[in-house]
Amino acid sequence: MLRYLHSLSAVLFYLLGGSMFALYQLTYNGIAVTTSMEWMRIGTLPLLLAGMLFGGLSIYQSLAGNEGRSWKIGLLVGLPLLCLFVIFVSINFRPLP
Repeated sequence: MLRYLHSLSAVLFYLLGGSMFALYQLTYNGIAVTTSMEWMRIGTLPLLLAGMLFGGLSIYQSLAGNEGRSWKIGLLVGLPLLCLFVIFVSINFRPLP
């Protein structure tokens, strides 16, 4: 199950990251600026979630090795990533001055 989730998060990360890069290029060239800016504003949190999930699962798999599942390593990797995600979500939804 973790292998599938790792592969899925990798695909989502690369697709979302590629779309952000393409939309930045469209915005830079003045093509579909409002649509591109709106997606780049909305798409940051899914990109962050996919990246953190991909990175966290990579770290977990490298630390756990062939031992199987370890809830201690899962907490060691998952809690800091969860705290960082909550911080970034709160920054994202902070009202603009």
